[in-house]
Amino acid sequence: MNPKRIAVKFFVAPDPAAAPDLHPFIGIFHRFIQRKALPGLLIDVADYAHVPEGPGVVLIGHDVDYGIDLAGGRAGLLTTRKRLDGTPLAEALRDALRRALAAVSAVEAEAEAKLRFATSAFAFDVLDRLAAPNRKDAFDAAAQAVAPLLGELYGAGGFRVEHASAGDPRRSLGLRVSAPGAPPADVLAARLVR
Repeated sequence: MNPKRIAVKFFVAPDPAAAPDLHPFIGIFHRFIQRKALPGLLIDVADYAHVPEGPGVVLIGHDVDYGIDLAGGRAGLLTTRKRLDGTPLAEALRDALRRALAAVSAVEAEAEAKLRFATSAFAFDVLDRLAAPNRKDAFDAAAQAVAPLLGELYGAGGFRVEHASAGDPRRSLGLRVSAPGAPPADVLAARLVR
């Protein structure tokens, strides 16, 4: 499975249902562009804060987008890795997680953001219906492909993977990874370095 795009979302802690103030992120994300604070070529900031349960504020890049996302009624930091032609799923997820965890740390370091993120769970969507249709066989293949990486991240047997988008073939293939007692973002990021 070699998807063209994947997305990783770490949820706001302690309550992802509480919508954060999105206004400060326009300035925060512009500063991230100026300082080159996150991996990737960062280009612009888009404000969708007016959209209920929408994409919030998005930092748009050439090969990756970062955003404070409100979709599904759960606020979180969404990292969308683009332009992945030919990259195996496990390597694409490693790269997306590395970028997402860098963004989690950068946002948490901004006092103006007033946000913390839980590292004990994340959503992972394969945004390529040709490479990964939302079916059980594709879920099984994806879960099997990323299991060794998740073992590196959380320890063997220290995580659980669920089919988050089961029952709705119109949605992209979605997985939810949970790992109770997970360490902070900087510790997880260090585990992803080869």
